[in-house]
Amino acid sequence: MAYDRLARIDPGQADAAQQKVIAQLGAGRGRIPTPFNIWLHNPRLAEGMEIIGTHIDRSPVLSEAESEVAILATAVHWNAPYVIANHRRSALKAGLPEAVVAALLEKRRPSAEGRLGLVCDAVGDLLAGGTVDDERFARYDRELGRAVLAELLVTLGYFTAVSLAMTLHAMQPKEAA
Repeated sequence: MAYDRLARIDPGQADAAQQKVIAQLGAGRGRIPTPFNIWLHNPRLAEGMEIIGTHIDRSPVLSEAESEVAILATAVHWNAPYVIANHRRSALKAGLPEAVVAALLEKRRPSAEGRLGLVCDAVGDLLAGGTVDDERFARYDRELGRAVLAELLVTLGYFTAVSLAMTLHAMQPKEAA
Protein backbone atom coordinates (compact mmCIF):
# COMPACT_ATOMS: atom_id res chain seq x y z
CA MET A 1 0.00 0.00 0.00
CA ALA A 2 1.45 3.33 -1.05
CA TYR A 3 -0.61 5.50 1.31
CA ASP A 4 0.45 5.45 4.98
CA ARG A 5 -2.86 5.66 6.78
CA LEU A 6 -1.40 5.68 10.30
CA ALA A 7 -0.05 9.28 10.22
CA ARG A 8 2.10 8.91 13.34
CA ILE A 9 2.44 11.90 15.63
CA ASP A 10 6.08 12.94 16.07
CA PRO A 11 6.47 13.45 19.84
CA GLY A 12 8.77 16.42 19.12
CA GLN A 13 6.02 18.09 17.06
CA ALA A 14 3.10 17.17 19.36
CA ASP A 15 0.99 19.92 20.87
CA ALA A 16 0.63 20.28 24.65
CA ALA A 17 -2.45 18.02 24.90
CA GLN A 18 -0.76 15.31 22.82
CA GLN A 19 2.45 15.60 24.85
CA LYS A 20 0.44 15.08 28.05
CA VAL A 21 -0.96 11.79 26.72
CA ILE A 22 2.45 10.71 25.40
CA ALA A 23 3.88 11.30 28.90
CA GLN A 24 1.03 9.28 30.46
CA LEU A 25 1.67 6.44 28.01
CA GLY A 26 5.37 6.52 28.86
CA ALA A 27 4.60 6.32 32.58
CA GLY A 28 1.90 3.65 32.22
CA ARG A 29 3.24 1.53 29.37
CA GLY A 30 6.77 2.69 28.69
CA ARG A 31 5.95 3.22 25.01
CA ILE A 32 3.34 4.50 22.56
CA PRO A 33 1.25 1.47 21.51
CA THR A 34 0.42 1.57 17.79
CA PRO A 35 -3.32 2.43 18.14
CA PHE A 36 -2.40 5.60 20.00
CA ASN A 37 -0.89 6.96 16.80
CA ILE A 38 -4.52 7.08 15.65
CA TRP A 39 -6.08 8.33 18.87
CA LEU A 40 -3.46 11.03 19.53
CA HIS A 41 -5.05 13.04 16.71
CA ASN A 42 -7.87 13.50 19.26
CA PRO A 43 -5.94 14.00 22.53
CA ARG A 44 -8.95 13.97 24.85
CA LEU A 45 -10.05 10.63 23.38
CA ALA A 46 -6.47 9.32 23.57
CA GLU A 47 -6.33 10.30 27.24
CA GLY A 48 -9.42 8.22 28.03
CA MET A 49 -8.21 5.30 25.95
CA GLU A 50 -4.86 5.44 27.78
CA ILE A 51 -6.57 5.09 31.14
CA ILE A 52 -8.66 2.13 29.97
CA GLY A 53 -5.86 0.47 27.99
CA THR A 54 -3.32 0.73 30.79
CA HIS A 55 -5.89 -0.65 33.24
CA ILE A 56 -6.60 -3.62 30.96
CA ASP A 57 -2.86 -4.16 30.46
CA ARG A 58 -2.51 -4.56 34.23
CA SER A 59 -5.91 -6.05 35.06
CA PRO A 60 -6.40 -6.55 38.78
CA VAL A 61 -9.10 -9.21 38.29
CA LEU A 62 -8.13 -11.19 35.17
CA SER A 63 -5.01 -13.25 34.75
CA GLU A 64 -2.87 -12.43 31.74
CA ALA A 65 -4.10 -15.62 30.03
CA GLU A 66 -7.75 -14.72 30.73
CA SER A 67 -7.22 -11.23 29.32
CA GLU A 68 -5.65 -12.73 26.22
CA VAL A 69 -8.72 -14.94 25.68
CA ALA A 70 -10.88 -11.80 25.56
CA ILE A 71 -8.43 -9.87 23.39
CA LEU A 72 -7.70 -12.62 20.87
CA ALA A 73 -11.37 -13.64 20.57
CA THR A 74 -12.32 -10.01 19.92
CA ALA A 75 -9.60 -9.55 17.29
CA VAL A 76 -10.72 -12.75 15.53
CA HIS A 77 -14.36 -11.65 15.76
CA TRP A 78 -13.45 -8.42 13.94
CA ASN A 79 -10.98 -10.11 11.57
CA ALA A 80 -8.10 -7.83 12.56
CA PRO A 81 -4.86 -9.48 11.29
CA TYR A 82 -2.48 -7.07 13.06
CA VAL A 83 -4.13 -7.56 16.46
CA ILE A 84 -4.54 -11.31 15.91
CA ALA A 85 -0.83 -11.77 15.16
CA ASN A 86 0.32 -9.68 18.12
CA HIS A 87 -2.06 -11.26 20.60
CA ARG A 88 -1.57 -14.80 19.37
CA ARG A 89 2.05 -14.41 20.46
CA SER A 90 0.99 -12.73 23.71
CA ALA A 91 -1.55 -15.46 24.48
CA LEU A 92 1.01 -18.22 24.08
CA LYS A 93 3.56 -16.26 26.11
CA ALA A 94 0.93 -15.82 28.86
CA GLY A 95 0.62 -19.60 29.07
CA LEU A 96 -2.68 -20.01 27.24
CA PRO A 97 -2.76 -23.62 26.01
CA GLU A 98 -2.14 -23.99 22.26
CA ALA A 99 -5.47 -25.83 21.91
CA VAL A 100 -7.30 -22.81 23.36
CA VAL A 101 -5.43 -20.42 21.04
CA ALA A 102 -6.17 -22.65 18.03
CA ALA A 103 -9.88 -22.78 18.90
CA LEU A 104 -10.06 -19.00 19.23
CA LEU A 105 -8.29 -18.54 15.89
CA GLU A 106 -10.79 -20.93 14.28
CA LYS A 107 -13.76 -19.07 15.82
CA ARG A 108 -14.64 -22.05 18.00
CA ARG A 109 -15.35 -22.02 21.71
CA PRO A 110 -12.29 -23.38 23.45
CA SER A 111 -12.60 -26.40 25.67
CA ALA A 112 -10.93 -25.48 28.95
CA GLU A 113 -11.40 -26.41 32.57
CA GLY A 114 -12.19 -24.32 35.61
CA ARG A 115 -12.20 -20.57 35.65
CA LEU A 116 -10.43 -20.32 32.26
CA GLY A 117 -13.21 -22.38 30.69
CA LEU A 118 -15.83 -20.14 32.26
CA VAL A 119 -14.03 -17.03 30.98
CA CYS A 120 -13.94 -18.60 27.50
CA ASP A 121 -17.69 -19.27 27.71
CA ALA A 122 -18.48 -15.75 28.92
CA VAL A 123 -16.36 -14.18 26.17
CA GLY A 124 -18.08 -16.38 23.58
CA ASP A 125 -21.50 -15.37 24.89
CA LEU A 126 -20.60 -11.68 24.90
CA LEU A 127 -19.23 -11.75 21.36
CA ALA A 128 -22.33 -13.63 20.22
CA GLY A 129 -24.47 -10.71 21.35
CA GLY A 130 -24.51 -11.01 25.14
CA THR A 131 -27.87 -12.73 25.45
CA VAL A 132 -27.71 -15.41 28.13
CA ASP A 133 -30.42 -17.03 30.17
CA ASP A 134 -30.79 -16.34 33.90
CA GLU A 135 -29.17 -19.62 34.90
CA ARG A 136 -26.03 -18.96 32.84
CA PHE A 137 -25.81 -15.36 34.07
CA ALA A 138 -26.18 -16.54 37.67
CA ARG A 139 -23.30 -18.98 37.13
CA TYR A 140 -21.07 -16.23 35.73
CA ASP A 141 -22.05 -13.97 38.62
CA ARG A 142 -21.45 -16.68 41.23
CA GLU A 143 -18.23 -18.16 39.83
CA LEU A 144 -16.57 -15.17 38.17
CA GLY A 145 -18.15 -12.22 39.96
CA ARG A 146 -19.31 -8.81 38.84
CA ALA A 147 -15.81 -7.32 38.75
CA VAL A 148 -14.69 -9.97 36.22
CA LEU A 149 -17.82 -9.50 34.11
CA ALA A 150 -17.25 -5.73 34.06
CA GLU A 151 -13.59 -6.24 33.13
CA LEU A 152 -14.52 -8.60 30.29
CA LEU A 153 -17.07 -6.12 28.92
CA VAL A 154 -14.56 -3.27 28.91
CA THR A 155 -11.79 -5.45 27.46
CA LEU A 156 -14.02 -6.56 24.59
CA GLY A 157 -15.13 -2.97 23.97
CA TYR A 158 -11.61 -1.56 24.06
CA PHE A 159 -10.23 -4.26 21.76
CA THR A 160 -13.16 -3.82 19.41
CA ALA A 161 -11.94 -0.23 19.00
CA VAL A 162 -8.32 -1.40 18.62
CA SER A 163 -9.27 -4.08 16.08
CA LEU A 164 -11.39 -1.75 13.98
CA ALA A 165 -8.76 1.01 14.15
CA MET A 166 -5.95 -1.29 13.00
CA THR A 167 -8.07 -2.67 10.17
CA LEU A 168 -9.28 0.77 9.02
CA HIS A 169 -5.68 1.95 8.96
CA ALA A 170 -4.61 -1.17 7.00
CA MET A 171 -2.09 -2.29 9.61
CA GLN A 172 -0.60 -5.66 8.76
CA PRO A 173 1.29 -8.01 11.04
CA LYS A 174 5.07 -7.68 10.83
CA GLU A 175 5.43 -11.14 9.26
CA ALA A 176 2.94 -10.17 6.51
CA ALA A 177 4.41 -6.71 5.89
